[in-house]
Amino acid sequence: MQLDCIKNFRWRAPGGLRVTLATAALALALLLPALASAHPHARFTYQLEPILSADAITGLRVRWQLDPISSLMVLRGIDFNRNGVTDPEELAAFARQNDALVAAAGYFLALGDAEQALTFSVTQGLSALVLGQRIHLEFEVALPAPRPGALTVRLFDPTWYVALSPDEPAVPPGHACTGTTEAQVLETQGWGTQTIPVVRLRCGGA
Repeated sequence: MQLDCIKNFRWRAPGGLRVTLATAALALALLLPALASAHPHARFTYQLEPILSADAITGLRVRWQLDPISSLMVLRGIDFNRNGVTDPEELAAFARQNDALVAAAGYFLALGDAEQALTFSVTQGLSALVLGQRIHLEFEVALPAPRPGALTVRLFDPTWYVALSPDEPAVPPGHACTGTTEAQVLETQGWGTQTIPVVRLRCGGA
């Protein structure tokens, strides 16, 4: 699957994407009606792991961590056999369901600067695991050609249903690359402009 990174974020997502990472966000909307008009409904953090070949970036592994409330809603919602345990099959089904949703939105991912956006292909769709009662989701993408030294990464849901922000640090400790975060103002769909973080990766002394 080949995806064009988003140069202009004023695109209109299909209505179904308003339940992106649906079990978590929809549960919040239903169970907390006082927040029905508030956005975002969920806040996820992410970590970026560049995939390297001879100091050039050939791909990217992205890990999302759901916030505690969303994680709790998911863990309750996907326990279909009501055994009080999150079974691997339940996690896999949750990941498959949401992979179809976020794939249609390009995984909210844009690579490169707005003036020079890069295409990417998804090499591994969403997988899910539980660590410390938090849901983690992971996917991988590949670049069409190795990218020496540096790469700009944006993760942004233009419907403003989910807010995504990088962990500290944005890149796992001990990795050959580092990530610095800058602020960028982008237009949302119906919620005005929002300031979102952009991560600039540096690898191999770039």
